[in-house]
Amino acid sequence: MNKPYALKTNDKIAIIAPASPTEIKNIEKVKIAIKKLGLSPVIFPSCYEKHGHFSGIDAIRAKDINDAFLDPSIKGIICLKGGYGTPRLLTLLNYDIIKNNPKIFIGYSDITALHIAFAKKCNMVTYHGPMAAAGLLGVLDEYTLKYLKKALFSYDSLNLLENPENEKIETLVDGVSNGKIIGGNLSLLVSTLGSPYEIDVKGKILFIEEVGELNYKIDRMLTSLALANKFKDCSGIILGTFSNCKPDFRNGVQKDLNLDLIFNEIIVPYNKPTISNFRAGHNYPQPTIPFGVDIELDASKKTITFLENSNIKPL
Repeated sequence: MNKPYALKTNDKIAIIAPASPTEIKNIEKVKIAIKKLGLSPVIFPSCYEKHGHFSGIDAIRAKDINDAFLDPSIKGIICLKGGYGTPRLLTLLNYDIIKNNPKIFIGYSDITALHIAFAKKCNMVTYHGPMAAAGLLGVLDEYTLKYLKKALFSYDSLNLLENPENEKIETLVDGVSNGKIIGGNLSLLVSTLGSPYEIDVKGKILFIEEVGELNYKIDRMLTSLALANKFKDCSGIILGTFSNCKPDFRNGVQKDLNLDLIFNEIIVPYNKPTISNFRAGHNYPQPTIPFGVDIELDASKKTITFLENSNIKPL
């Protein structure tokens, strides 16, 4: 895998907005939050733009990504927030620049599109974790801060990745599997199907999370992954949080299935080691997960163990 260098105190870190905008008043708060991490924020133009649902037109948002990777003074990149619009950028990116300048890259939700594209086109480690205006603006809890700092500054293996205290991981299918972890937001995973950026899960551990969808829509999207052989091809499955996902009630009657039953009917029959309620997704506390590194998923013991480092020791 193409691994980034770990950061050092006072390194410059780019804040880019590949998806939706934030209020301009939040930008100063973002600067303060990044400085509290011991880093020097560099706010890129897309953070100040607004174009409908997007932080600027596609060309501006894509240019910021290319420029952030190309600039040798920038040592890492944190996305401003998720929302909508990142897949529109995938054909506008210079993957040679990105591949030849690997940097710590952090985001989640709509940023899943970039995680998948960078894995496919650049064979690069990226991080699923808190964003500048979606998590870092508040007071980070100890659990979230611990894993974020490891992602930013450590060049040792993450070792055991655990849930927050009093949050139990559930076993859906017993067993042990090894492979590189990859995945992200379910809607975005499905949006890549049939494209040159389609997620490659062969022999890998597939992580899935979602937010704000009705259960029958979750069913539809999981079925799409199943039809594309993603559950057949992967070596194991980690189900994260499905925040604010709920049944479809009409006239007081539930029209769809509960999520547990959907998982049992669509995922469990593949008999791949599978856990649920791993507390990663649209929720806090949340861990920062390095995508693209080898892990061991022991569904029977309900453990996730990283088998290699995700960052390189800085020069």
